[in-house]
Amino acid sequence: MNKAALILGVAGMATTLGFGTVVGSASTLTGAVQYHKYHGTTTIKKNYRHFKLTNHQPNSDYKIIKVTSWKNAKLKAGSKVKIDLMATQGTQYNWYRIKSTAKHATHRYWVYGQALQGN
Repeated sequence: MNKAALILGVAGMATTLGFGTVVGSASTLTGAVQYHKYHGTTTIKKNYRHFKLTNHQPNSDYKIIKVTSWKNAKLKAGSKVKIDLMATQGTQYNWYRIKSTAKHATHRYWVYGQALQGN
């Protein structure tokens, strides 16, 4: 288990956690972005509007990163979301790939950890 996973595990989330192996990396300003499999659910905090929903982690090597509004994603404070991937970069907070727990939800979005409960 890597250091970031251990820190998150100790800090705890209000969810079930499961860490996997690194599945990719990209070069950035602060350090390489590392992706980790992550299994859990959480809710969106009240300060969610301060953060953007994107189709890729913003510091990744993807050339076109699109921003989606919270309204279009049908997510708001208190919404339950599933997390399936985490991106670390050596900063205090991580990025998480989330998906609504609604029955027919298919879109996944990246969001900064401060927008989620327990992060």
